[in-house]
Amino acid sequence: MAEETNIHPIDTQESACKAEAKNLDEWTMCSLKAARAWNREVDKYYSLLYKKLQGEAKTNLFEDQKYWNMYKNNEYKVIDALKDKNFDTKERVIFRANQKREIIKLRAAALRMYYAQTFPDDEQQKLELDNSNYQPDNLLQHGLRLLQF
Repeated sequence: MAEETNIHPIDTQESACKAEAKNLDEWTMCSLKAARAWNREVDKYYSLLYKKLQGEAKTNLFEDQKYWNMYKNNEYKVIDALKDKNFDTKERVIFRANQKREIIKLRAAALRMYYAQTFPDDEQQKLELDNSNYQPDNLLQHGLRLLQF
């Protein structure tokens, strides 16, 4: 039961959506809908951080987010280029949708972590953190260094 409490509501909604999907298109739309929801989380935590940070930390966050968006857009181009019109299997479609969602989900988790670790006493955002299995990817580690974490 304890593991279930660590599941984010976006993941729960995505799983429920996929369970009801009648075909691959609907299933893929569930992943893309989740990606949009994760993108709102990215925007939320970026905004919270940006409003509270000062000086160089604020500038570094702005630059990091700008470069992350460039990374995301370029990664999407690579993922989309993997589509083979002559041999597009269900597995490939699922892979592409999951990869796009995962890119945004990881950024949302990182920004949430930055916020919670930097402003743990913020009354507006009481966050319970499970840091036990969180490992930022190389791009996020770069962002941590820019923010002097």
